[in-house]
This record gives sequence, C-alpha cells and structure tokens, in this order.
Amino acid sequence: MSTLPTLPACGAPATIRIELYTGDSLDACAYTCAMHVDYATAASARVGLDAHPAGTAGLDRHCGYVHVYQTGALADATPTACPRWCDRDGCQRRGHHRSRTHHLDTNRLEAFIVDVGLVQALHPAAEPMLSLTGVESSAAANLALSMRQARVLRYRLSHLLDIATAVRNGGRWT
Repeated sequence: MSTLPTLPACGAPATIRIELYTGDSLDACAYTCAMHVDYATAASARVGLDAHPAGTAGLDRHCGYVHVYQTGALADATPTACPRWCDRDGCQRRGHHRSRTHHLDTNRLEAFIVDVGLVQALHPAAEPMLSLTGVESSAAANLALSMRQARVLRYRLSHLLDIATAVRNGGRWT
C-alpha cells in the first residue's frame, strides 16, 4: 500500500489522532476534528489502511494533517513540489499546500464574509480540495469540498442564479 486517503482539511484544531496501519505496521497518523473522524476512518478503509482512532493529548495539529512515519510502508511516498496554485509560504509547517485566499467581494457591506481557496495535503497521492470559509461577526466555519463536489456546486449555483433572474415576458420565462 502506497497511498493515503484524501482527508477533509477544515483547519479546525485536531482533537482525534487516527493511527493508520498496513498489516502490523504503524505507518502514519491522521489528525482530525471530532466532526470528521467517521469520514477519515471510512476513507482510510477504502484505500486499504486499518484505522484506529485515539486521543490527542496536547498536540498542536489541524484537521486533515497526516504524519507519515519514515519506518513504515508509506515512507517512500515523499512530498511533491508545490502545485502551481500554491502560495509556497509555510507548506511544511502547515502540513498542506494552500492557494491564496480569494475574498468574495460584492462591493457592498455584507453580514456574512466568504473566502474561497484550494488546499491539498503534502502527500503525493492527495488531491486538491476547495476550501470555503464563512465568517459572521466572531464565528467562522470552514467547508472542504472535493473537486467533483466543487464542480457540481458550480453548475448548481449557475442554474439557481439563472432561474433567480428569470422574468415573465409575454407569457414566457426569459
């Protein structure tokens, strides 16, 4: 086994460490928030890894961070160079590549602020994900979507915007 699962990277502080085994060998640890434990465990099983959740007493990790042990079967998977969209600032420290954040600016005062960007774990098998961050007053929420989900969302939003602006013109909607 030489692949790691693609895990959500919501950026929340990790509260759970998931030990990833191939056979009897501890090969990696994945860190997630409580909300993503079931997803991360299932994703690990899909790529053939045995996943065993454990607590994370005092570790400073974020959701989606994966540490590969150099003595395990996954150690030959070395991080690749930064993708062309990466801002190349602190990838190793963060544990993932991150694009510059794009603020959805409507040129009007909005109650809810939305930022969007790309994130990707440092493992070569990891796929990029779309990161949506919403902020309202002092509360923030982050949503990580796979590229397939982001593509479908793009089409759904386009359709909804089209029908929201449709007007009745001589008995027909245009």
